[in-house]
Amino acid sequence: MRQSPSPQNGQEALRASELRYRRLFESAKDGILILDAVSGQIVDVNPFLAGLLGYSKEDLMGRELWEIGVFKDVLGSKAAFVELQKQGYIRYEDLPLKTRGGLVKQVEFVSNSYLAGASRVIQCNIRDITERKRAEAELKATNQRLQRALAELHDKRDELTGMTQQFWQASKLATMGELAASIAHELNNPLATVGLHAEHLLTQLPDDSDKRKPLEIISQEVDRMAGLVDNLLQFSRRGHRQVSTVDAGEEIATSVEFVHYYLQSHKIEVDREFAAGLPSIQADRQQLRQLFLNLLTNATDAMPQGGKLIVRAAPSVLHDAEAVAIEFADTGEGITPENLEKLWEPFFTTKPEGKGTGLGLAICRRIVEEHGGKIDIQSQAGRGTTIRIVLPATTQASS
Repeated sequence: MRQSPSPQNGQEALRASELRYRRLFESAKDGILILDAVSGQIVDVNPFLAGLLGYSKEDLMGRELWEIGVFKDVLGSKAAFVELQKQGYIRYEDLPLKTRGGLVKQVEFVSNSYLAGASRVIQCNIRDITERKRAEAELKATNQRLQRALAELHDKRDELTGMTQQFWQASKLATMGELAASIAHELNNPLATVGLHAEHLLTQLPDDSDKRKPLEIISQEVDRMAGLVDNLLQFSRRGHRQVSTVDAGEEIATSVEFVHYYLQSHKIEVDREFAAGLPSIQADRQQLRQLFLNLLTNATDAMPQGGKLIVRAAPSVLHDAEAVAIEFADTGEGITPENLEKLWEPFFTTKPEGKGTGLGLAICRRIVEEHGGKIDIQSQAGRGTTIRIVLPATTQASS
């Protein structure tokens, strides 16, 4: 027959259980606060919490939660305690508590209500997460630094890619320049010989001779080839530049006037939009005119049925310094995306055979870059083309 436990054994088990609880309570590395669920008075507090808050156990025992400065503004209001009584459970994930000594501790706060014998108590577990929060903040700051470093690395990579492309382009242009100069010099003498003989033969033929037409065609083709040779020499030339202070607006206007009849005969309407007080630039006047004339001619060729060309000039910024921006915007045929990047390559042209050498834009780009500027093209097929040039300005604005 099974015997019931004796009262003495039950008391010993209860004392053993209370001893284990007290040891856990006293040695816990989290703060533990026991409150009377009715009055809100502190019934018990473990050494860890007293040390964390900077109070002695005697300072805390028997006092109401909202009387203690640490909890006064955060947890200890009577309204918060009433809410705690109702719910029986409250959790704060990230709670700042200022200790008696003025230090701010980040804590997790969890409260539970339960019966302890005949009385209801509220147990508050308070865990110090200050170091964890500091580590999280440091990790976040480290991640942000890494992101900035990665962004800078991407910028440097893009800059290096751009420099490599510029170097490659410069190398190609130098090689093409040497080849162009060699070809031009080799062609000059035989072309001159053919041209002189054709002219000599023409002078000996009567005006109504049926032999004049072939000779005239030869003479015209020789002139065209001579123009190509001249372009080749211009492309390869690296002579000493005659740099002076130049008014960009005046040079554009001069270039437009120079080809006025050419533009008029091709039904090209030119609008000038020059901002007041344009800064002057340092440039080789002849190279600048060659640049503008090339762009004017290209724009005209892009509008075989006529159209409008808008020439703009306005103050701008280049490399954080004062500059002048110049635009040639036409209403012509435009350029397809696959041809847009190829336009800078020497000898590439979208013009019909016999109409272009493919050196005009390469020469323009070289002139602009030799003057420390930038040039780019924006175009859509059927919607015209805009060529934008930005050249560094001198320190004084032109009057």
